[in-house]
Amino acid sequence: MPEFFIAPGGLRLIVEELPHTYSVSLGCFIGAGARHEAPVRSGAAHFIEHMLFKGSQRYPTARTISQTIEGVGGLLNASTSYEATVYYAKVATIHFERSVQLLSDMLLHPLFELHEIEKERRVIIEELRGLQDAPGDWVHDMLQQTMWAQTPLGRDIAGNIETVSLLSRNDLAEFWQRHYNRSNIVISVAGKISAEQASAAVSAAFGNLSDGMPTASQPCPSPVAGPRLTLMSRDTEQGNFCLGLPGLAYNDPDRRPLQVLDSVLGGGMSSRLFQTLREDHGLAYHVGSYHNELSDVGMWVVYGSVEPEALRDAVALVLETLRELVRYGVTDEELAMVKEQVKGGLLLSLEDTWSVASRNGAHLLRYGQVMPVEQVVAEVEAVSAEDVRRVAARLMRNDLLHLAVIGPYSEEDARDLEALLAESF
Repeated sequence: MPEFFIAPGGLRLIVEELPHTYSVSLGCFIGAGARHEAPVRSGAAHFIEHMLFKGSQRYPTARTISQTIEGVGGLLNASTSYEATVYYAKVATIHFERSVQLLSDMLLHPLFELHEIEKERRVIIEELRGLQDAPGDWVHDMLQQTMWAQTPLGRDIAGNIETVSLLSRNDLAEFWQRHYNRSNIVISVAGKISAEQASAAVSAAFGNLSDGMPTASQPCPSPVAGPRLTLMSRDTEQGNFCLGLPGLAYNDPDRRPLQVLDSVLGGGMSSRLFQTLREDHGLAYHVGSYHNELSDVGMWVVYGSVEPEALRDAVALVLETLRELVRYGVTDEELAMVKEQVKGGLLLSLEDTWSVASRNGAHLLRYGQVMPVEQVVAEVEAVSAEDVRRVAARLMRNDLLHLAVIGPYSEEDARDLEALLAESF
């Protein structure tokens, strides 16, 4: 079991000893992301994530930062989401102190040099432009905008070209000072290291963190009323679609039945969507589903890429598959198989030190504790076929249904798709 420490000053640290491994992973979880930005500063959290790799007090250049970890065979990376930003390193155990010193200096003493900000601004703008050249990815962002409109969840995590162009050094520094503090950070360590050694190193390296205040929770957004279609006509080789419904928060009591339901619907080659659209009808090579959980809401998405002329048939089959789940639920065979799939996937994911550190840190940031694997397995085992059918009926409603499409389509095609969406569950 992981050991939880409150370091002097209140820094939260969790350590899981994995003596059978040869590596140790360190993650710094900041409870702030794109959802906590003012609209005119959209993209600030993601911009800061980039800038922390461009120079700090002891490691003044991007090359110095990368070589400190990559030069000893380690991995260094970060990610920004709507509610958190994560920085992490994975190294051989003998280089743990090095990773602690680097990450602490990056988070506590970034330089935010003006010339580096301007260089990175151009990189991020190109990143945003590049998304438009990848319709299979862009359609997911379009669905966010379709469902959540002008709320923070309707904006790209990286912002847009206009807001990124206007972000100043003061904007970045102010967001960093407000959120990168002791009250808003969780440190997670997992690997071949003792809890005492990890605690001593982290406490010393992060001892100068400012106290600060936890990031304030945001009001729960309301999705735009459906059914709603957003269609972008582009001369593409495939028709790309995302069909979405508001999902569940990560503390919702129905999250396990939804996990099972999502796996039945689009979780791999044995799922209903894969079998129906690809194996039975040959309409799609790429099809699946996923569920994103946030503190107060979620998003459940079905996605696919098809030959342009097959789009209407593919969407119709997806909707019919959803209706069948509402009307008839899942079979006993499906339920048993998916339970084993969910449990097996969870257990396999815990073989890597960063996977363990990531899970522990995310749980501590979200719930204030780490949910034991045994508890998760027991909750999945307890899901009944009636639970799955009930959650399907709870979420699958026409007034919550949204569809985003990119492809070579006309207004007449849009009307056909709107007619499909109007059919009742």
